[in-house]
Amino acid sequence: MAQVVWLALGYNVPVNPSKNRVYVWRKLKEFGAGYFRPGVAILPKTTESSAQFRALSQKIREMSGEAVLAELRFLEEKDEARTVQMFREQSRGEYLELMKDCANLTNNIRKNISGDQNADSVRKVMRRYGKVKSRDYFGSGQSGEMVGLLDELAGDIAHSASELAGQLRALLMD
Repeated sequence: MAQVVWLALGYNVPVNPSKNRVYVWRKLKEFGAGYFRPGVAILPKTTESSAQFRALSQKIREMSGEAVLAELRFLEEKDEARTVQMFREQSRGEYLELMKDCANLTNNIRKNISGDQNADSVRKVMRRYGKVKSRDYFGSGQSGEMVGLLDELAGDIAHSASELAGQLRALLMD
């Protein structure tokens, strides 16, 4: 395995107000960060992750907290492999949850259940897929299956829309 350059964000946020700690936690979760140690979040170094960690560091300092950014390289291959595996498992879990929701949505579309809500649900699935894909830094192996489910969903949506359009045209012909 090629050695990865990692970014580490060491931080300490004052206990009060607690909303600041929650904000930092949510942001790190949104980025797909893992924890090297308590108070030290890590991500593979990319242009995007560098910008995300820099912006969060600034925000932490604005909250009267402390933030330090550093590059990290593992000296032991097994430690890095364990960390990469942690990121893969995190992505795999996100994909599996999204696949379950996508399958439920596909079933609802096939049964014509709650049609108005389906459009919003499809948009949510699309947004979530974009986020999960962007955080799959090491290829969890679930991406191909997810693409297949989304393609199936797209086909079902096209079929439902075609059916509805046919019904509307038939109504107009009466």
